[in-house]
Amino acid sequence: MPQFVRGADIQEIPPGTARVLRIRGREIALFNADGTFYAVKNSCPHRGFSLDRGAVQDGVVTCPGHGWQFDLRTGDSVDHPPAGIRCYRVEIRQGWAWVEVP
Repeated sequence: MPQFVRGADIQEIPPGTARVLRIRGREIALFNADGTFYAVKNSCPHRGFSLDRGAVQDGVVTCPGHGWQFDLRTGDSVDHPPAGIRCYRVEIRQGWAWVEVP
């Protein structure tokens, strides 16, 4: 059953950056995209590069390995459909990002 797990203090993740979280055996990238927080599986489906090191612009992360792009809101690939990444729900509670994981 999915439940929310406390992930990170949002003050420690400036806009345009990410933090890697390890929750229940999963590596999750928590992004701050202009004040909105998104959590995704921290692995590009193309070659497995860590997405937390990718550039974020307009809610889209660009993989640092080969430039594939993913919409952080949906996980959909912008330029290589039907590839995509797993998204996790995020709630902000009292300055902390909580991530819903199975």
